[in-house]
Amino acid sequence: MNKWKGWAAAGLVCATGVAQAASIGAGVVAGTLGVGGQVSYAWTERVQLRAMVAGASADLDFEADGGSDLEYSGNIDLLHGALLVDYHPFAGAFRVTAGVMINDDELRGDATCTQIACDLGDSEGILVRGDRLDARISYDPLSPYLGIGWGKAPGAEGGFALTADLGVFYLGNPDVNVDLSGPSTLNPIAQDAVREEERAIEDDVDALPLYPVVMVGATWRF
Repeated sequence: MNKWKGWAAAGLVCATGVAQAASIGAGVVAGTLGVGGQVSYAWTERVQLRAMVAGASADLDFEADGGSDLEYSGNIDLLHGALLVDYHPFAGAFRVTAGVMINDDELRGDATCTQIACDLGDSEGILVRGDRLDARISYDPLSPYLGIGWGKAPGAEGGFALTADLGVFYLGNPDVNVDLSGPSTLNPIAQDAVREEERAIEDDVDALPLYPVVMVGATWRF
């Protein structure tokens, strides 16, 4: 999680550098993007600029649809940054938000054939005991974001406030890589089956092109 430490340090430097300016807010957030922090700047009485960093990590097992005998055991690392513009149309707590999500999500997993022979997709018995598949799934680094939310109006006095965000961002096309190691590495038919496995996993994750964002938090306006 070195990349997470780097992003957190960058966010801390940013927050520290602007803490002396008027109309600056800073706080914590948690939700479907992970856990992290945000800083904001009240540009006008209705417009606010906001930056957010959040991440999380969890174990995750998965498999591709089809006839494969293999189930992948791995983990998912979520790491998101956001550059947002909040517009408060009624100069109150309600806001409409648009911006750019910086997406560094990654899912990794591995599966090993422990039987005499294992099916992979439509290929029966194509793998043998000891063959291992390593899968990696990642996404486009930049995605558009659109949502609504609630928080302290840019024109309001400073102090404590609770915040909420509801929205979605477009994940884009997933980048799926599956590598084969073991006795069948030099078997061209097995390698073809691995490419089919890549496409099957890609079809599975491509069926969910939008990432739901539900975040709550607390901020303090200086």
